[in-house]
Amino acid sequence: MPFHIFLSQWLSLYTGGLDVWKVAKDVILAIATMFVICSVFILGRASRLFRWLVALTIIYAAFHMLLWLLNPDIYKNSAYIGFVYNLRVPCFAILGLGAALLWPEAIQSGKLIKVILIVSTVVAFLGVLQYFLPKDILTHFGYGIDRGARAAFFIDDKAGFPRIMSTLREPNSLAAYLLVPTTLAMLLWFKVRDSKQKLLLCGAICLQLLAIFLTFSRSAWLGACLALVLALGWQYKDQLLRFTRRYWVIGVVVLLLGSAAAFTQRNTPFVQGYISHTSDDGDLSSNDYHWLFFKQGLEGIVDKPLGHGPGTAGLASIQNPKGSFLTENYYVQIGYEVGILGLLVFIAINVLLYIKLWQRRSELWPVVLLATFWAYVLINMLLHIWSNEAVACQWWLLAGLVLGTPQPKSLPKD
Repeated sequence: MPFHIFLSQWLSLYTGGLDVWKVAKDVILAIATMFVICSVFILGRASRLFRWLVALTIIYAAFHMLLWLLNPDIYKNSAYIGFVYNLRVPCFAILGLGAALLWPEAIQSGKLIKVILIVSTVVAFLGVLQYFLPKDILTHFGYGIDRGARAAFFIDDKAGFPRIMSTLREPNSLAAYLLVPTTLAMLLWFKVRDSKQKLLLCGAICLQLLAIFLTFSRSAWLGACLALVLALGWQYKDQLLRFTRRYWVIGVVVLLLGSAAAFTQRNTPFVQGYISHTSDDGDLSSNDYHWLFFKQGLEGIVDKPLGHGPGTAGLASIQNPKGSFLTENYYVQIGYEVGILGLLVFIAINVLLYIKLWQRRSELWPVVLLATFWAYVLINMLLHIWSNEAVACQWWLLAGLVLGTPQPKSLPKD
């Protein structure tokens, strides 16, 4: 998934059929999900969690279809894309959980770790490299606004403030995608004893953190801090408490110096451009637009609590020639599209998986997923991040795979 956009844009230059390349992933996901659901039930391997997850997803899909029927005037292409974007999120979890139930011997934690870290490190490396290459480099690989993918991103469209996106759709998605592997690598660094492995993990962590920084995604910066603090806090609570008691004075001094530096530099081009995004020449800054769209989304929910229909808000609404509506908040987007009841069903799916992961928080993978869950909640309060296929696939598929594997009877001390 993290290479899907890049490969679609590039290979379609030679084969044509860009739309086919883009849609193929969702067709494959739909077929694979139906195959897994049928196989699990036919073979009698459906766990209670699997039954609940499938039932809630069907109800979630029914809300989309019903509201589409009740609002036949909504733009057809936007409705279709909104339906796909919203439903593929729980479908990734069903696919992962079903695969683990059908082939538990094939799901090995060590192999998962290697795949996640190797792929994400390659993506991070390409992103850092992109920062130093010509900003139009991706136009040679089929990128362009006329082909549905921008070749370069800048803060507030100012050429002096570039942002990297690597092989993903845009900078925020790249930063959000890297949260899971970065958190995983950080926990592994504390666990492993081999010096060579520590060095490799340190290199991966530094490269991924640098890539996250160069996206200049403020929501992802906050999400990364939250995920790392939660993960390390849950795993090393006693050690962190002892460290805090011993060095709390140094922490206070660093905090005060950092606050003073931020205050004195608040009007510099760097802070206004990269941090606060308040260097706009217009009347409204990026922060103002976030609040404005969020407020309009809430007003839309109050005005029509049963929902306006799929594709009427979020990234799918961009397809509408009459105008898009970005709520700048994924949960408000869902509430606007499928109403309060549809939003409650989606939240129920989240709560179901979170509770099951929490019950296994003594293991490595659940801790990573639990910590990054809250990071994604934070990011989704500011962006439509679950609409990105790479980010959604990684977290939800992993959650399904982890919950589908048997819980080990005894855990290694490391």
